[in-house]
Amino acid sequence: MSTEAITPENLDRQAEAAVREASKEADSTALVDPHEDRTRELKTPGFQRMRTDWHGADAAQISGLRHIVDGRILHLFPDAFMLMNDIYQVVREPVWDPATGDTIKDANGFDVWARSDSGAFIEDYTKLGIRERENFLFRITTGIFEWKQTAADLWGDAMFAKAQWEEAMSRGFTEPEGRLTVDDRTNRARVNSVDERYFSIFQSLLSRRADAVVSGMELLGQRLKDVIS
Repeated sequence: MSTEAITPENLDRQAEAAVREASKEADSTALVDPHEDRTRELKTPGFQRMRTDWHGADAAQISGLRHIVDGRILHLFPDAFMLMNDIYQVVREPVWDPATGDTIKDANGFDVWARSDSGAFIEDYTKLGIRERENFLFRITTGIFEWKQTAADLWGDAMFAKAQWEEAMSRGFTEPEGRLTVDDRTNRARVNSVDERYFSIFQSLLSRRADAVVSGMELLGQRLKDVIS
């Protein structure tokens, strides 16, 4: 953190530096500290109480957010998910309801697929014939055009959300209030922009999930093309 005294002349520059540093932190995952003193700390009994999952209300909140993201992605890429379901209809075994004789459906109306004792899906891709492979390949090829446009729009939303967060943090940093240090202003800016920050993270997650759908479809299309050739 800068030790330069804050003056009206350098306030905007200090704000820009604080926002830039916070933005860099937000784009990074937590890193392991290999320092000798830190490794000694990790050998204490407290290490045995290390958290490995979300707690209480946080767990419910994260689960709810993931459910929202799942729904958004399914709504934005219905053709991609339907294509995968059609492939699974050929190569996988559904789970049957012994009482009704019908296949069991998940929350989105897709079949629930049987798993082996190890937990892996029971699959046999030799069931995919040449005509089916060609059909799936053409569906992927034509779908990629639209899917990439949708993914690009979500990336744009994420960038706009990040810009809003940075602007909100900058406003919180530059608001006139006594003789505050850089650290004081940075902490105030973080508090004042917390809503914008979480929304930016949410939009970034949507964008990453969209990218995963597109890249997964591209890889599947390439594999089908290799098998057909």
